[in-house]
Formats: sequence, C-alpha cells, structure tokens
Amino acid sequence: MALRRGFKAEANWWARSVREELGIAPHLPICPWKLAELLGFPVVALSEYEKIDPAVGYLASTNGRGEFSAITLFSGTARLIIHNDSHALKRQAANIAHELAHGVLFHPPKPPFDVQGTRHYDPVIEEEANWLGPALLVSEEAANHIARMELTPAKASDVYKVSEQLMLMRLNVTGALIRASRRRQNVSLSSE
Repeated sequence: MALRRGFKAEANWWARSVREELGIAPHLPICPWKLAELLGFPVVALSEYEKIDPAVGYLASTNGRGEFSAITLFSGTARLIIHNDSHALKRQAANIAHELAHGVLFHPPKPPFDVQGTRHYDPVIEEEANWLGPALLVSEEAANHIARMELTPAKASDVYKVSEQLMLMRLNVTGALIRASRRRQNVSLSSE
C-alpha cells in the first residue's frame, strides 16, 4: 500500500512538532507515555483494564499475549488507549506510538469488529499509523544524529527505547546511514 503523496514529509513535521510541544530538541528520544499525556489520550495497561472488564482476560493471559498489541477506544471525541503491558517495554512504546499516530492524524473511530465478528481493517489508515508511529519515536533528525554519532543499532535502540528492528527501519528509510557515510567519505577526501 502506497502512502499518499507528501505523507512522509508530514510525518517528519509531526515528529518535530510534538518534540517542540514537549520542549525537547528534534533529535532527542521521546516518551510515548508523555506524548499521550500531552495529547490528552489516557493510556491504560491491559492488566489494569482487565480489572474493569474481565472479558479481556484471555488477551492478558500467556496464551493471548501475541494476539493483542493496543487499541484506541472512543467515547465521543475522547480517546483511550489500551496497550498490552505483557510485551517488552520497547514493544509497548511502539504499540502506543502506533495508536498515537491514529489520534494525531484524526483517523475516524470504527467498531473493532463488524457484524460477522471480523476485525475492521482499513489498510490506508493502518499504513499511515505504521509509518508515523515509528517516525514519532525516531525522528528524521534523530536518525541523522544516530548515524553521525556512529551509534550501533543496538546502542541507539537502548537510547531511544525502541526495538533494533524499528531503529534499523528508521535509519534506512530516512537515508541517514547513506548520508552519514557520504559525509565521512567527503571529509576523508578533503583531508587527503
């Protein structure tokens, strides 16, 4: 699924904009829980939500862990993010960032399932959230900074509290590694 024209630039703008709102530099890590607070989207752990609604117990169990990451529930215009706190913290950050992306982009609410019990899935809005969520966590400026500093993906993953897979994706799709490599080549050529 192709993203609409200009969407990647818009995602970069959002990543800079939310950092500005939080008062942090464009290249610094962002905490999705703090961003959710800024946006007014309460975040509830699945283990806590299970106390309110025991019907979600299976999803919080060992058997159901892999079947649920996060969801945004709506009440009018209010949003509530429920996330699977049995996942690793880096995965939880990505899950929450994905849901925040839906909110930032004002994706419309839909019931989670249709009348046949099949999950509602809109490939366009999911692709947008799949792109913006990671961009919120690792901005283009962050990717460029990481590449310039020559941090390993593992070290950058720890600093930004995201998975190595997400970090590598952002380093690649932003072109940060290529730009940093070219800069180093140009510096070495000019010093000869």
